[in-house]
Amino acid sequence: MNNNFFTNNTSFFTSAIRSLIADRKKATLAALIFAIALLAGYRTVHLIAQHFSGAQTRLEDESGKIAPEYLKIEPVEAIFSIDALGQIVYEEKVNISSKVQGRLDKLYIREGSRVSKGQLIAEIERLTLELTLKEQQSELDIAIKSYELAKAKLENALKAIEIKLAQIRKARAEVYDKKITYENMTRTLNNKAALFKVGGISESEYEAVKAQHTTHYTRYLNAKADLEIQEVGFRDSDIIAAGFALPKSEKAKLELFRAINTKIEKAETDAALSKINQVKQVIASTRTLIDETYIRSPLTGVVALKNMETGEIVKTDSIIATVMDISKVFLSLNIGETDSKILREGQEVTFTADAFGNEVFHGKIARITPVLDSKTRTFEIKALVANPGMRLLPGMFARAKIIIEKKSNAILIPPEALVSRSDAEGEVLIAKKDIVLKQKVKIGRDFNGKVEVREGLCSGDVIVAKNAHAVKGVAPGGK
Repeated sequence: MNNNFFTNNTSFFTSAIRSLIADRKKATLAALIFAIALLAGYRTVHLIAQHFSGAQTRLEDESGKIAPEYLKIEPVEAIFSIDALGQIVYEEKVNISSKVQGRLDKLYIREGSRVSKGQLIAEIERLTLELTLKEQQSELDIAIKSYELAKAKLENALKAIEIKLAQIRKARAEVYDKKITYENMTRTLNNKAALFKVGGISESEYEAVKAQHTTHYTRYLNAKADLEIQEVGFRDSDIIAAGFALPKSEKAKLELFRAINTKIEKAETDAALSKINQVKQVIASTRTLIDETYIRSPLTGVVALKNMETGEIVKTDSIIATVMDISKVFLSLNIGETDSKILREGQEVTFTADAFGNEVFHGKIARITPVLDSKTRTFEIKALVANPGMRLLPGMFARAKIIIEKKSNAILIPPEALVSRSDAEGEVLIAKKDIVLKQKVKIGRDFNGKVEVREGLCSGDVIVAKNAHAVKGVAPGGK
């Protein structure tokens, strides 16, 4: 400040007041008050100037033309953000096509209409598929009848096995009986032969006994031959020939005999059952294709594009319509590579859309593209935004702020207050009593044309905010 201004003009203010008092007729109360106010203002400013003047430091330029400006530090609430331009894009988009070829029979949508997940939007003509399904169902009926016949044959074969086993048991008993009779007759023949030699019986009686012996022997041989015929397929050699090991228990052996002797009937039954399953699978496939003729929306959203009309032929690669899910949308922004290092998922984003004036929308960063665009030297980020009412539409232009950090007691100073500056440190001039000292500070981000001071200044400190070069006699400061 220039003390000479107030000193040179003191007589002016004093003369003005005296003149007003002397000429009471011309003086008015308002003029008197004005003069007193000017004098009081002069005294106040003069005292402030005297406070910042001293023997060691002059706070104004010697010429009196340029004076340093001072700033009292007062912490403020600050929101550090990055400004960016972007546009609204869809969260999810799907091109709806058909798995079935055919004529587009019905279409229930139009562009811009809203659809729900699972909602029917189109139908493909299905007459050919329905006829095919009827033929396949008839084929299934035939296959079921064939299976029932094969199953009945198998059951009869198993019953025949039980009969066969009973016959074998009977044949074995008969062989045993014939053997005992033959052995008894052999002993009788031997006795008769001894008697015949000594004349105990006649030759005719002996010959009759020999004939009976021969008869019983023949019966024994026939019974034994019949048993061998009955046992075909039920012998240990049959088990081995079928590729099985001989079971240790009789029960397990009988089960193997049943399996070996009903092999054909079992194969026919399995083939018939396989045919049923095969036809059922074909029918299920046809029914699936019929279900696919009902085209449904896979998500809730808006019909962005309708590509076909009723009556057109639909192929498997034909796109019937495009549906976008915009219950939530992405705000796509391109951020410079220098700012990308301070971005992270979850950071808040506020923005306005030109279509809605100054209305503010909110979102959070959900995706950060890890690849730098070599042409624009930017990264794409996407903020997920709730979109109730689906008001925000893909393609809308937006002006956004990415909230990097919020501080309730931030210290902000003008950049020209820094007499020196590096990436994270700087120096300011701080006024303490009648002297000005250099003070080292740690600096942070820029905010609205100001610089954040993280360390080195406190609330209530007074610093040189401008024209620091005008300060004379700066004393060395501390850290």
